[in-house]
Amino acid sequence: MHAGNKIRTLTFITGLTLLLYIMSFLFLPANTGAEGLYKKAGGIYKEPKNTIGYLSIGDSESTTSISPMEIWNSYGYTGFNCGVPAQRLQDTYYLLEKVLDKQSPKVVLLETNACFRDFKYINALETIIDDKTKKIFPIYQYHNNWRYFHFYMLKNLSADVAEKPSPAYKGYQYNINSKPYMGGSYTEVTDEVEVIQDQPYLYLTKISELCKEKGIRLVLYSSPSPKCWTYAKHNAVKQFADKNDLDYIDLNLSLDQLSIDWNTDTRDGGDHINYYGAKKVSAYMGSYLSGLNLLTDHRQDPRFVSWNNEFKTYEAQTMKSSK
Repeated sequence: MHAGNKIRTLTFITGLTLLLYIMSFLFLPANTGAEGLYKKAGGIYKEPKNTIGYLSIGDSESTTSISPMEIWNSYGYTGFNCGVPAQRLQDTYYLLEKVLDKQSPKVVLLETNACFRDFKYINALETIIDDKTKKIFPIYQYHNNWRYFHFYMLKNLSADVAEKPSPAYKGYQYNINSKPYMGGSYTEVTDEVEVIQDQPYLYLTKISELCKEKGIRLVLYSSPSPKCWTYAKHNAVKQFADKNDLDYIDLNLSLDQLSIDWNTDTRDGGDHINYYGAKKVSAYMGSYLSGLNLLTDHRQDPRFVSWNNEFKTYEAQTMKSSK
């Protein structure tokens, strides 16, 4: 090979490598573009190391259903909602893997709606690119995020802290909009079983195995959602939970216990619950976490005084906007 060709080849490889690093930075869930279509989960990377007791992970059903500050106020448990709208289980797995480099939660709460998002079109990419390459170039892990990318993200990269979402929400997607669900009962029992497709099943298994490897209690839960949930899906998740010795909490079957009011507790006609519904779900899940006897109440711990301060901010913001 002539010297000129070698230089051009080297220049091309160097340029491609730099481009992959830059694009990876923009596409990571830790980017600051939290508004609009993309809900960032990157705030957890700012939490002090090994201070988070539990995580909530999944897609938008996760982001809108559990408010860590509600649980903190009642039980003193430190948690973070790492849900990302439209997230597939592949990305959930890699995000969890990355978070566990810094945090050592005792419990992971996985919302199950993402179990029914298939993504067969990435099979070829999955087999070609190994895990080490994905860690070097995160764009391969989060390549689906192009759908949520907007140029305002570039502006947000240098935004002041005051312009970013309040850390007091701990990843929870606060929303007080109310649009009633008018469809009636949706919890009729059936023996039908919805199929969890191969790729989601693979990553659901990988998440389960990762949690077992790290000594983490993995809990599957389904947020109240008439538009997303079916009893056939319940049966599928229950089968997986039983096979892998996991707890499964289907909140769609506990609507009376939760006191869910579909006239007031959903923001979009039964797809996602709003703040009023999330308070009820968070109370239920907080009680469940308490029953596990795995987490510590840190409300009187001086090392966690920032959580008490952030709760005051959270309380002031939610009370002001929900009046």
